[in-house]
Amino acid sequence: MNIRETIDGVLRQRQKKAPLLEKIHQGFSELNLRLRNMQQMASQNVPEDFAELTVKLVTGLQNVEAEMNQLSNSVANVAKRFSRQTINIGVAGTARQGKSTLLQKISNLTDKEIPTSSDLPCTGTKSRIYHSELHPHAQIEFYTKQEFLTEIIYPYFDRLSFRRPFSLEEFAKPLPEFLAPEGTQEINTLYAVYGELTRIHSAFPTFSDLLSKPPLEVTLEEVRNYVTQRDLEGKSLTTYLAVKAANIYNKFPNHDVTGLCLVDLPGLEAAQGHEKKLVASLEQEVDAVILIKFPKANGDQWTIDDYKVINLINNAVTEIDLANWLFIVLNESNLGENQNIVQLLRENPPRTYNTKPMILKANCYDAQEVDEQVFSKVLKHLEQNLGNIDQQHIKILAQKMDSILMTLKQMLEHARSSFTLPEGDMTEFLDLFEEFMNELREGLQELVSEQREMTSKEGKLKDGFKLKVEEVCNFAKEKPSILPDNKELEKQCKRKAGWLDVLPPHLNQLRAYLTRYLAENLDAYLKSTVDEVLAKALNRMFPASLNNLVILDSNHEQDPRSTIQALQKLLDKNKQPNLYSAFEYIVRFNFSYHSLFHYRVRSVMTLLDSFEGDAIFQLTAGATRDNIPQKSEEIATGLNKFYQDTIFQVSKKLGEDMQADPASAIFALVEEIQDRLAQTKGIDKEWRGFLYPLRGRVWPEKFKVLADKESFCQDWRTMIDDTLKSAQQVQSDFRSVQ
Repeated sequence: MNIRETIDGVLRQRQKKAPLLEKIHQGFSELNLRLRNMQQMASQNVPEDFAELTVKLVTGLQNVEAEMNQLSNSVANVAKRFSRQTINIGVAGTARQGKSTLLQKISNLTDKEIPTSSDLPCTGTKSRIYHSELHPHAQIEFYTKQEFLTEIIYPYFDRLSFRRPFSLEEFAKPLPEFLAPEGTQEINTLYAVYGELTRIHSAFPTFSDLLSKPPLEVTLEEVRNYVTQRDLEGKSLTTYLAVKAANIYNKFPNHDVTGLCLVDLPGLEAAQGHEKKLVASLEQEVDAVILIKFPKANGDQWTIDDYKVINLINNAVTEIDLANWLFIVLNESNLGENQNIVQLLRENPPRTYNTKPMILKANCYDAQEVDEQVFSKVLKHLEQNLGNIDQQHIKILAQKMDSILMTLKQMLEHARSSFTLPEGDMTEFLDLFEEFMNELREGLQELVSEQREMTSKEGKLKDGFKLKVEEVCNFAKEKPSILPDNKELEKQCKRKAGWLDVLPPHLNQLRAYLTRYLAENLDAYLKSTVDEVLAKALNRMFPASLNNLVILDSNHEQDPRSTIQALQKLLDKNKQPNLYSAFEYIVRFNFSYHSLFHYRVRSVMTLLDSFEGDAIFQLTAGATRDNIPQKSEEIATGLNKFYQDTIFQVSKKLGEDMQADPASAIFALVEEIQDRLAQTKGIDKEWRGFLYPLRGRVWPEKFKVLADKESFCQDWRTMIDDTLKSAQQVQSDFRSVQ
């Protein structure tokens, strides 16, 4: 596989993963909100018994939040990198190290597009150089007004401890005077920063009209006017200050690297305040970095400034080893005066705490040497490792998430177990519990007796189902829209050259229509019947005291199933297994036309079945090619008659043979509820274990203070459960992206 194929493959994989990473980042936002909400809860109306617990919890949450925010930012940066359409190699270095010269030799550009200088810094803005087989050109991106304010101006004001201007109009006003703080060790640097800010401020009127302009396409010969700090005569220029980036498209001379981009990273001069922009580029924009150093012939070493840059690169993406994305190029002079120093520095590489970066050497003025000793080696490394680097990067982020979740889970599960109330005097509770169970059993027995009566021969439930069947069937008798008229049948007969291919679809469609109509209308009736019974169960079989829990935990007071689910959520599946399964049975109870009736009703629908009976023979008897119009009228009438006859048979089957089925099923449901909630072995113990911790909410008039504390604890347990669920979802999303 060559470098172009590698680039294509890596970009395809990244495009697949980018949306998943965005989802993870959104998950972090939700999780962060939950952590903030918990910290806010810890400062509001905390009972004295839980004050120490919440203080410790907040401290732990703040530590987790800090780690999580750092990981979230890393994920956001990777998502931005993976969303790009190119693989980017950044080139960095201070002035006069050979950065622009190296870029020229790799890209086949000249001083017109990438200015070089032997004295002061020359390029003043970021350039991106793309390999392109199309005609050479450049696109100039300008800062928006807000970007210029926040990305360029604010860093200077922050560095000098000035109050930030709220607008460019305010920035255009005279700058405040600067006096370096006493005792500072950076006095010279700070005055240099102020000098640079003063220069930008003075030049602002000359370029301000370019801010927020749309991108501008220019020829390569015009690029210099937008990226350089000085013209050919050395006169200062200011247009570059409004330029966010110059995107240059040119064919590289020695390699087909379609999909590759060289990024001329911001300069490293301290006074120019580019450090934040450099870090942002390292985090989000580049996949590898070439750092240029031009050793002095009279002696040189790895300086503090070198280590500062290496640290910036290492800290920008800590998940990737320096050896996999940093390439230090030692620039040899044309005459070779510094060769000995270059060799000495190679033999004594910088002492990094991570794996060692690759150190290369080349004369950056020699295009062949740059290609063979630098660019080809960097490309070879990326070709062999880039895919694995991406995988390793995601894997390490996922491992960090696992670690955060483990810490969070241990902390929150410990806290959750502590948000409970200690056991107190059992006497009053046991009296109330006995009363509760008596009411429960009496209510259930009354409900069973009522349903038994309704299930009897003259019961209302039987009659109600019969009346509903008659009502539904009467409405179904209205001529359905899918029934064809004689004109349509005549056309179809002529089109199909006979009746045998015309009638089967119509019979089957009428049967399907009738089945769906019956199911939709009877299902609604059956569900409302079951819901009515469940509502009675809630109102009568559950004592009033239990409703206190339902009111607090359910937002669906009119939906009995939702109310029962709200109660079920309060149960401990391990400690109250029978109660939990009883509520599960009630919620899942299904009573529908298709499950109980349709398979039996189907036997009386043979008139509408093209494979059963002799419907087609009856409809087409006596048909000839000469009586198609007359036969069309007869068949239209016959189809409607078959449909009406089928409805009659269905009504009879449902109304007579199955009249008792709904009543019997509902009676069985009520008896099962009674058995599961009141008569199962050990059920009293489960009810007692369920109600005791909640006694403050079940009987608030008896346990007022306890009720408030229990409500407090329940709110915390719910918040903890929701937070852990969000964290586990983020962890699951990480696994899906690996």
